[in-house]
Amino acid sequence: MSGNGPPDYGMPIPTLFLSDGEEKTFQYDKTLPSLPVPALDETLAKYLKSVKPFLTDEEFAETQKTVKDFQNGIGKELHLKLMEKSKHMKNWLEKWWEDYAYLSLRMPHAPYVNFGGPSPYSRVMWPPKTETQIERAAMLSWFMLKFWEILRKERLRVDRGGKTNVWSMHQFYRMFNGCKTPGENIDQLNDFFRTESEGDVASHLLVICRGRYFTIEVLDKNRNIITVPEFEVQFRRIRSLCDGEPEGPGVGALTGQNRTVWYKLREHLMSIHPENAKHLDVVQKAIFVVSLDDVAPVSDTEIGREALVGNPRLRWFDKTMTLIVFRNGMTASNCDHAPHDAMVNVVLSYFVFLGLDACNYSWTGPKSIRSFPAPTELSFRLDDRIIKGINDADQLYRESNNSMDIKIDPFTCYGRDLLRIHNVHPDAFVQMALQLAYFRLHQKPAPTYETASTRRFYNGRTETLRSCTTETLNWSKSMLDASSSNAKRRQLFNTAIETHLRNMTEAQENQGCDRHLFGLQICALENGIPIPKLYADPAYTKSGGGGNYILSTSCIGYTPVIGGVAPMCTNGYGVFYSIETERINIFVISWIADRETSSCKLYNSISESLLDMRRLLEGSARL
Repeated sequence: MSGNGPPDYGMPIPTLFLSDGEEKTFQYDKTLPSLPVPALDETLAKYLKSVKPFLTDEEFAETQKTVKDFQNGIGKELHLKLMEKSKHMKNWLEKWWEDYAYLSLRMPHAPYVNFGGPSPYSRVMWPPKTETQIERAAMLSWFMLKFWEILRKERLRVDRGGKTNVWSMHQFYRMFNGCKTPGENIDQLNDFFRTESEGDVASHLLVICRGRYFTIEVLDKNRNIITVPEFEVQFRRIRSLCDGEPEGPGVGALTGQNRTVWYKLREHLMSIHPENAKHLDVVQKAIFVVSLDDVAPVSDTEIGREALVGNPRLRWFDKTMTLIVFRNGMTASNCDHAPHDAMVNVVLSYFVFLGLDACNYSWTGPKSIRSFPAPTELSFRLDDRIIKGINDADQLYRESNNSMDIKIDPFTCYGRDLLRIHNVHPDAFVQMALQLAYFRLHQKPAPTYETASTRRFYNGRTETLRSCTTETLNWSKSMLDASSSNAKRRQLFNTAIETHLRNMTEAQENQGCDRHLFGLQICALENGIPIPKLYADPAYTKSGGGGNYILSTSCIGYTPVIGGVAPMCTNGYGVFYSIETERINIFVISWIADRETSSCKLYNSISESLLDMRRLLEGSARL
């Protein structure tokens, strides 16, 4: 970095991400406004409106009665309890959301919770190529560590919604030096990251190769990041050692097990020998993981599959971040979802992307190699029970590999430049395409989750935007109705877009209905109150409540970065997209076991819908 900062060796550091003047990354976090609790009547009114597309008139009348009883009865009591809770904490949702949405889940968190995807670097300058794994791993590690260093120095620019609306940076604090540990009934998040003003922090990477685990120190004696050629030496030492000897047992596969099973095996692992507990501590505190994988996927779809359901012996799924570099130099990531949402990883990936582009994907710094200690291997002491546990976990995870249907491909006919010409919000536009695509393919509406950020509040994360509305359904029907005029379709489209944008604004203010209803439900649970009838009403599930969204979607932003996570439902899809100037990157994932879903068919339907919508915008009569 410039000034009196550490040396960058002439390498370009993207200034887009650096703070101006004396502003520090985390300086506003503690002063952000508290997360509000919506008014009960407003939440229930929005809920009723959101369920209507999925119910008959008779069913809707029953749901109206259920909601009214809730509003005038137990709902009022629960709301008062929630209001009282909110008086004593700045974010009444935070701990509940971590515990109930992530940490208390007993299913394997990978591949059901972790997110991942292909890196964007190959599109420009890094196509598949043999003998590039080590040099690319070194370059990526160096840029990622520069980001870590920027965070340590609190030089990362504060995100804002507009020019003045400061957003929480708390999730960036949890990107590095973190690891989840399993519990018998609930897991624990461990944050070991510290800024420079707070003190020292571990400065090693965990490197995984052929089922063996190593650490390398990333700082020199002056506490500066070592050079890319020096990283290459260290990675090559590991690669050469592992290629010349038998594979290791792959202890990390255990992190892909059922969480309670992993907890018990972890406790047993520590009881075998004191060194095992020390190794686990080293793993937990590592900045991030570098996995030197042995396969050579080529397409984004193949890379995305390996990112989400690749070899579990080459992962440690509880780590907050894993960089995966394949034998042919292709790259991907896998991240724990519990400590942060995908957008922080998008910022990191785009930082690296811009840095690589600016240096033409080549190291321009010193080529000389200083003397460093060799990588340290973490040799776990195992017994028959642990070895069986690793094999069982490996088998369970590989079954998951065969159950996921993934399609990742760009739509290249146009991007946000065209949408700007027509003055249409890009994200709202793509959401309309998803609604039309699903309706075209399945002849029914899909309850849809879209991520809405609540980061303007203290430690805010997300609220649900229910993007399948009566307005989007009416428009979708008109697009498939040959008797509907272009003018009528455009009118319905404009109404659906306006509704979507209004709902997004409200959700970003934490004025949706899902998080409030979730909070009321947990209030009942923790106070020993029977779960109200509203949550057992078929309308609650049919509209997506309780994690039953058929379409789980998110806009990954406006960069080349793309990634995804498993669908919420066995008969659902995950659809994730990023919108560039001349293309829309699309990631679709579903479960093979469900005969009605097909990622490839939905992707094709999305593409067809996007083409239809361009013709609609351009006023063509041919639809």
